[in-house]
Amino acid sequence: MNILVVDDARDMQLILRRILTLMGHQVMLADNGQAAWELIQQHNFQVVISDWVMPIMDGPTLCRTIRATDLPHYVYIILLTGMSGKQNLIQGMDAGADDFATKPIVREELEVRLRAAQRVLDLEHRLEDRNRSLESANQSLSATQRLIQNDLERAAILQSGVLPSQKQFGRIKLDWFFQPAQYIGGDTFNYFPLNDDLFFFYSIDVSGHGIASALLSMCLQTLLSATSELHCLDELGDTQISTIPSRLAARLNHHLHTRLDSGDHYLTMIMGVIDTKQEYLHFVQAGHPQPFLYTPGNDCLVQIDCTGFPIGLLPEVEYDTISIPFPSGSRFVLYSDGLLELPSPDNHVLTEAALMNCLQALDTQPADQIIERLRSKFGLDQATALRPDDISLLIIELHRPHRYRANALQNIQQGLNLERLAEKIVHSHR
Repeated sequence: MNILVVDDARDMQLILRRILTLMGHQVMLADNGQAAWELIQQHNFQVVISDWVMPIMDGPTLCRTIRATDLPHYVYIILLTGMSGKQNLIQGMDAGADDFATKPIVREELEVRLRAAQRVLDLEHRLEDRNRSLESANQSLSATQRLIQNDLERAAILQSGVLPSQKQFGRIKLDWFFQPAQYIGGDTFNYFPLNDDLFFFYSIDVSGHGIASALLSMCLQTLLSATSELHCLDELGDTQISTIPSRLAARLNHHLHTRLDSGDHYLTMIMGVIDTKQEYLHFVQAGHPQPFLYTPGNDCLVQIDCTGFPIGLLPEVEYDTISIPFPSGSRFVLYSDGLLELPSPDNHVLTEAALMNCLQALDTQPADQIIERLRSKFGLDQATALRPDDISLLIIELHRPHRYRANALQNIQQGLNLERLAEKIVHSHR
């Protein structure tokens, strides 16, 4: 080992150098702590053997100086002392000494202490090697984590991009809110017209969180798209409109069991059709939270009492369609259970009763203003750490026929009357 001997007595320096050289160590000498500290900064010493009492800088001060500096390697310090007593040993340990040797020096004792120093230094070297390996592994993990995070951020943009942007289709007006618990989530929804009279919609919550749930939700967007073969609208006449949701739910459940490996994931769902001509709402509930309904004939908002089995848990499950009147001015509110898991300011989770009361108080407001009030009141945009699950909220309204159509018909009738009057005038002049 490379050893620095620090002692103000020349004879002690020479004795220690002789003993250490015969042991096979490389030795340098210093007269005091200040000279030793200058050498330590220039050379790579593994062990410092220092006298306790010296001029300029004593042994304990040299220990504190070494320990206070961030050296690139560990230095093992042995203090030489002729002093006895526990208090002196405690003082030396507090200063940073690793071991002690008494004067006069005994070769065998010094050799034992140097063997202990070698073991400690070997352990330090192994720890340093492991720390370097861990640091390298951490750097690789950090780089991988950054890559995954960038991919997740792009995936979140793509997932949000498949959500519908149009919020009005003739008499149907909609608004929605979507916020995944993580970058991407298992909640999804969509809506689109099937023809001039039928409007299709769904709200889905895939079990679990993260990438697997998000991929399944994206797959469901394709399976339930307007061009999907699962709809089979050519099989449905006007008298079978009410069976669209139940038949489609059964087909989707069968598809997940026979053609799509969804693993342990399943999904809850509300899916339905609005018949704007007959002003009826037909929907199927598959384990999703019970929706809210407002119709002009009711004095208040009601929660529809309905139950159904989630999609993808068991094969060959039958689903029933719920059909209810949906006249002009009606409103249908769908939401995922993540909304009910949000903590309130008093650290209580949001209840369905509190949500219904809030919606009831806003029943005269348009859908977009309702979303904003809920966003503010319940903190829908709060931090991810406080958002245990994905949140999706969909509000569907059926408005009265546009006034311009009635005005157009009135104008046409007035035009016909004017034409007839003009013909009478022409005939009278003849």
